[in-house]
Amino acid sequence: MQDKPNGHMRFLDKEAAILEAARGLKVLHLGCVGFADPALRAQAVASPESARRVAEASLHGALCRVSDAWGIDFCREAIDIFERLGIFSRLFHGNAEKLEEVDLEQTFDLIIVGDLIEHLSNPGRMLEGIKRFCTRDTRIILTTPHAMGLPNYLRFLLGRADDGPEHVMTFSARHLENLLERHGYEVEEMATCHQPHARKKGALFTTGTLFMRRFPRLGGTLYAVARERAAETGAGPH
Repeated sequence: MQDKPNGHMRFLDKEAAILEAARGLKVLHLGCVGFADPALRAQAVASPESARRVAEASLHGALCRVSDAWGIDFCREAIDIFERLGIFSRLFHGNAEKLEEVDLEQTFDLIIVGDLIEHLSNPGRMLEGIKRFCTRDTRIILTTPHAMGLPNYLRFLLGRADDGPEHVMTFSARHLENLLERHGYEVEEMATCHQPHARKKGALFTTGTLFMRRFPRLGGTLYAVARERAAETGAGPH
């Protein structure tokens, strides 16, 4: 695993880094609707105006503005609403652990798995399933809460570490690397990053960002870039 050429891990702005990597590419976004939060789901389906506001502010909305973005999500209700309103197109209903059942015969330059793997009972099934969408040049960007991250440890000390019923696991950088390698991937970079909502904390965010850039291994979210090992690549048409 390489953090970057000089051997140092980076601390990134998650969405800015993803959008930079995706610009101009054909992108598959797993968990594109992102409605594990019941409150956000309710807001999105409340009215057409609300759905448009949520879509505009979402990562998938931003991806659609900079790339040829496709998406797979488990929330059929939201997919139907977005497509009926003409907000998003090329959305497919599917279970990330059963990607072989998704009616999508395409390959992609980049596959984004953003804050999804911690929700899955069998993450290895997803890692195997996305191979059908890969060419030898496809990269995967995967983000997930960092078990060893300082923000998460502080939340634990303060009794605020409950992420709700949707999260069933968490990873350190080494464990995530081990999982990816077990399923035939080579990790090109392991970084940490901050989430967009962190900016709302004002001065605390500014101070925390300066600290995390100095000590990126303590960042609260892991940001992994990987590709399928060459000897095992070849699934799907090019």
